[in-house]
Amino acid sequence: MKREEWQRYRRQAEHTLASAQRDLDGGDFDWASFKAHQAAELAVKGFIRATREYVTGHSLLKLMASMQDVPAAIRECARELDKVYIPARYPDAYDAGAPMDYYRAPDARRSIDCAHHVIAWLDALAAG
Repeated sequence: MKREEWQRYRRQAEHTLASAQRDLDGGDFDWASFKAHQAAELAVKGFIRATREYVTGHSLLKLMASMQDVPAAIRECARELDKVYIPARYPDAYDAGAPMDYYRAPDARRSIDCAHHVIAWLDALAAG
């Protein structure tokens, strides 16, 4: 494993997740949800790049498809996080209103919890 590469992505993932928490605390639930996805994406990409290859894309499920033995709970979190990637940011994802009208604290909390689970799983893999 290229530890420096993993650590660089891991640090940015943690920074982004802390920002998501601040958004949750401030009532910006749409952004908190999106940033939780971003944090998990950074961690997954960083782990894959540090262990195997350069990868691109934003779908956590697709990125994780190249990994072995992904636990079902982690795949479920990836699925939940992938759902917020676009609609949390773009008003045209909805027939009316804007993303801020649709996201609530439980949505953001669930996304943040999932990002924490994904990162913890990758930390355990990185620790060997």
